[in-house]
Amino acid sequence: MAPTIISLKDVTFAYKGSKRQALRGVSLDVKEGECIAILGPTGAGKSTLACVMNGTVPRFIEGELTGEVVIDGQVPSEVGTAQMASRVGLVFGDPDTQLFGMTVEEDVAFGPANLGLDYETIMRRIERAIKDMRLTGLEERAPHRLSGGQKQATAIAGVYAMLPKIMVLDEPTSMLDPEGKARVFSIVRDLNKTLGMTVVLIEQEVDDILQLADRVFVMKSGRFELGGTPREVFANVDQLKEVGIRVPHIVEFGNLVGAEETPFTVEEAVSLVERKAWATPDPEASCSGREKDDSANISNGKPSGAEASSGSTRAPLVEVMDLEFQYPMGAKALNGVNLKIYPGEFVAIVGQNGAGKTTLTRHLNGLLRPLSGDIRLFGKSILNEPTTKLCSMVGYVFQNPDEQLFCTTVEDELRFGPSNIGMDPKELEEAVNDILLDIGLDKYRQVWPRYLTKGERQRLAMASVAAMDPDVLIVDEPTTGLDWLESLQILDYLEKLRREKDKTILIITHDMNIVSLYAKRVVVMANGRVIGEGTPREVFSQQELMAQAYLRRPAIADLSEILWGEVSLTSQEAACRLFGSSRTNAEVSDK
Repeated sequence: MAPTIISLKDVTFAYKGSKRQALRGVSLDVKEGECIAILGPTGAGKSTLACVMNGTVPRFIEGELTGEVVIDGQVPSEVGTAQMASRVGLVFGDPDTQLFGMTVEEDVAFGPANLGLDYETIMRRIERAIKDMRLTGLEERAPHRLSGGQKQATAIAGVYAMLPKIMVLDEPTSMLDPEGKARVFSIVRDLNKTLGMTVVLIEQEVDDILQLADRVFVMKSGRFELGGTPREVFANVDQLKEVGIRVPHIVEFGNLVGAEETPFTVEEAVSLVERKAWATPDPEASCSGREKDDSANISNGKPSGAEASSGSTRAPLVEVMDLEFQYPMGAKALNGVNLKIYPGEFVAIVGQNGAGKTTLTRHLNGLLRPLSGDIRLFGKSILNEPTTKLCSMVGYVFQNPDEQLFCTTVEDELRFGPSNIGMDPKELEEAVNDILLDIGLDKYRQVWPRYLTKGERQRLAMASVAAMDPDVLIVDEPTTGLDWLESLQILDYLEKLRREKDKTILIITHDMNIVSLYAKRVVVMANGRVIGEGTPREVFSQQELMAQAYLRRPAIADLSEILWGEVSLTSQEAACRLFGSSRTNAEVSDK
């Protein structure tokens, strides 16, 4: 039996100046060569636990730590983080906290160089890490000029190049495109299974964890709520939902249809359907749930007539024509983009990291100015309009909420934008009161925004832009670093703005589950161009388009296409399709 390499016994930690315990009696034993996954909502204590393992807590992040922590025979709080670096490599969720080199290559080289390795070994490790993380061609690029996903890939490469005995990854794929996520998980699998590296993976991507982790632990409020093999943990569907964990589509499908044994792969789900190894007591209840209003509603298993591409008979609200852009000293980011956005749409812009999604949307309110081409808003060119004027019509929420929160209280943050565009004071106060209630931050009126959680700051940043009452609201990666419940809160708020206030919503996202639930139209980008568009069902049905944009559709789409030759967007939809098919077959046999 493999020896224990990570041992935590009754570990408790409270940050300096805080009475709340971030960790509450956590005990954990991990065997050498094991891969464990830790899931949980934001604020559960996952990142704190990761920092305990490499000694960052409490040596750099001060607080009161009790209990026993032994990592590879060492006590991190005693030997120091520098000595633990060769044993425990930690990848943070926010790559900006880990990038400080002048170039990508320099950043990746920093770790192995400080381990005292010879030049040839360092260069081999750099070359492999850069290739595996799809950073080839960016070696001389400054990290601050990378996209969010490229930054995260660079941070992972820097730790990967050190080949530590234990790799602790704190949401390493939150900013990556689906193909990038798959590559990271493939690397993690290789490090774990081939090289025998011990892996602690903190993640929200539950679908990949099913196939990767030996054991899974679910945290809530500083302690473990569930633990065991992936099959043991994910069989507790109701408890996972209560904690706030997104249940994988295939697992949820099995639960909805009353599967005799919970499926964990598409192949297992196909087998249970073919064997008719299911017997739900209430098909109608299984068909209910969160559905899209225009593309997930189904009748007898067929898409409703509401699912149609955007009405081309209307005049576009935003029109992009032959747009080109190149960053100084950089590659061409946009190469002849053409796009129309119609009033009241909810549009998701998707594509691999570096496809040009953020660059494109930053042109729509003047944050960037094109090399050539035109942008029209309400039929008029905006090329010569100042950003100060455009921001009242096109609001933009950055990927990192901290980049646009700078007031001393939550309510002042909401007042700032409207005040600067001359909104009537009485209307402003009414808007602030309504918005605080809408986003659930009314009790934090006088709180410094930096004291809020990531999800709360994300909601505040979005609301501070929405407070200016723009016609178009653009949100760049609204769910990055958020748990599933927080993600739904953010998107529900955006959908409410669309429905009740006739706002046009554009989101940039890598989360195809979010696309399935909320987007009415999907715009697919690659290499600075729009290469396809349509409803989520239409886009997910085009495998070549998905591959060209390095996208992965939800597993439920794969399952439904195998079973019925059509794409389902949700587990509820697939379950309803199954029951519709079963009822139809029963009716035929009766006749």
